[in-house]
Amino acid sequence: MPHDVCVTSTTPQPTGRKNARLGQTVGDMVRSLAVVLAVVGILVVVTYQSQKSDVRVVDVSTAQAQAQRQASYPLLLPDLGDSYQATSVRWEPTAASGTDPVWHVGYLANGSDYLQVSQSSTVAAGFVPEQTAGGEPAGESSIAGARWQRYEQEKRRSLVKVDGGVTTTVSGTADWATLAGVAASLAAR
Repeated sequence: MPHDVCVTSTTPQPTGRKNARLGQTVGDMVRSLAVVLAVVGILVVVTYQSQKSDVRVVDVSTAQAQAQRQASYPLLLPDLGDSYQATSVRWEPTAASGTDPVWHVGYLANGSDYLQVSQSSTVAAGFVPEQTAGGEPAGESSIAGARWQRYEQEKRRSLVKVDGGVTTTVSGTADWATLAGVAASLAAR
């Protein structure tokens, strides 16, 4: 059996209650926005992490022991004391060394001064330009009885010595005297 549905149209009748939204002012909106911004500000302060990254110090002795088993020459390290922190160490070929591995140790001092020591038995012509970051020859130095070639570019100085088929490079942002001191302290450790 079908049910009869009756639809009627009525005009809305006031209930006698005020509409709460009609009484809001611009001041109420500004106060609400201030509360929301305060909450966002607190969240930003609580979750903010400093942009300063910590220096990642690496263990050179373990890498040196492993690399020394493969190297046909003594892998050298400088005596830097506590003033420098080792931040990178590798025993692997570079783009310019071909298949010959390169012993590389990078150091950081005072959070900004960089120093690296690298060695390889490669005879590739591009190795010295790679290790000196394209530095230009800038004379020679006699350090601990050995002759070192100086290379210099705008942001980096390098000392290079070829001895017994092994090229050793000491590079960094330090001055020549500091680099010479590092070169003089190189030894198998």
